[in-house]
Amino acid sequence: MPFFAESNRLRVKGGTFIEAENVLNVHHHPSSVDPGFDMLQAASLPQAMYDSSARDPPLCFPGTREEYLHTITSWGKGEWEDSRTRVLWMKGPAGVGKSAIAQTWVEGLEGKHSASFFFSRANHWNDPNKLIPTIAYQLATKYPSYREAVSATIVRDPFVLQKSINTQFRELLVEPLRELSSEDRDASDNVVVIVDGLDECDGLEAQDAIAQVVITSIAEETSPFLWAFFTRPEPNIVASFSSSKAKDLCWDLTLPISRDTDKDIEAYLRDGFRTIRKRYHIPDAVPWPLEEDILRLVEQSAGLFVYGVSAMRFITLGPGLPGPAERLKSLLDLGNYDSQPLSKLDQLYLLIMQQIPKDILQNTLLILTYNELTGSGMNVSTMCILLNFSEATFYALLHNLHSILEVYPSGEHGSRYLRFYHASFTEFLTSLDRSTSEYCIRTQNLFSRVYSACLDLACTPPFLCSPDPTTGATLLGTLLEWRRSKIERTLCSNV
Repeated sequence: MPFFAESNRLRVKGGTFIEAENVLNVHHHPSSVDPGFDMLQAASLPQAMYDSSARDPPLCFPGTREEYLHTITSWGKGEWEDSRTRVLWMKGPAGVGKSAIAQTWVEGLEGKHSASFFFSRANHWNDPNKLIPTIAYQLATKYPSYREAVSATIVRDPFVLQKSINTQFRELLVEPLRELSSEDRDASDNVVVIVDGLDECDGLEAQDAIAQVVITSIAEETSPFLWAFFTRPEPNIVASFSSSKAKDLCWDLTLPISRDTDKDIEAYLRDGFRTIRKRYHIPDAVPWPLEEDILRLVEQSAGLFVYGVSAMRFITLGPGLPGPAERLKSLLDLGNYDSQPLSKLDQLYLLIMQQIPKDILQNTLLILTYNELTGSGMNVSTMCILLNFSEATFYALLHNLHSILEVYPSGEHGSRYLRFYHASFTEFLTSLDRSTSEYCIRTQNLFSRVYSACLDLACTPPFLCSPDPTTGATLLGTLLEWRRSKIERTLCSNV
């Protein structure tokens, strides 16, 4: 007798059916498949989330930046009387500590934080197409009704993950948010979404699109969040957050280069020196560092937290000199060649680069050049194959740069990647005026070496090649595009 012989309008979903001796057993298998969520996860960039293990986030030293943290925390917790101010824009030049404030703040917001994205040009986490999916992924892990709605959207139209920022914002955020349950709606109301380093997002048009779509959403009340942006005051970003539409919605907070931060930098340096003394077992009777040395280092920092942090890493980790005392002396010997803070930072970076032995310098610069060209980042093993270095040689070539970068593990297979502590170092390397012809990585010689390596890989038969030869072809395209843009700039400058 067939199953359900006399049944009418019967619906069965899932299950395994076994008929034996007129006994029917139905074994239910709860489905854990969620293809829409899986595609959303694949399209996101977990490295850019505030709690990613791929990041080594800067944090405010305890007891510092308290005025800023207290003020923005009050806003983030909805304690302001003016509920119209729903966008925070903290702006400031490179190195003043914006990312440290953003990271410290998000860790202290607890239940008031819904999603975050930390752009990083130096680490290749700057693809604008990753922003909305990454925010949506984080929201989906917090609000079940949102996850159900956004997953259905992606299943219905998988290409939504490749559409424009405006379309993604509407279809992955605005529309699914309308389907929130009452419980999730209450939980998501006035929570904070944080975007750090918008100026490091790839492409001025994408930066403008992100700012404009958020401002428009706030003006039209299509999303329940507070939005916080931490950026440099680049002209296009200033224009976006200073527009007439943004004027009444945006809180403009400036974090300047200021000597008012000297006490904070001094506190950080003193704590760092205490740690070094313990690490090297320096007896209390040994007067190091001298009081005037600490104050001179604060003076050289000139209000830039990144200088103090980089200097302390150099004193602690910088090879090429006998020990921390000699490294501190080399820093103090830099002198004050220029009143501009970035010039002091450049002098520190030059000092770090000068510790690289001359016989390995070109190969070290080759690694840095290759890494800068790899827009999505490439693991160490692949880099070594393409550049024809053993992994042992690779690590030896970077031995002198531990104060400004590290190699970190990521993923289930133990892949390792380069990570830079601050974007200012890669900006230094790519600027001929700042790094000089000796250390600039945008030179014809270095590009020619990378080009030859990519060409060799692209021409290798697939069955002999690891990694995929398309890697070489892709990088060849990047190099050719760089060459084309360089020619165009040259032609424009001659007009």
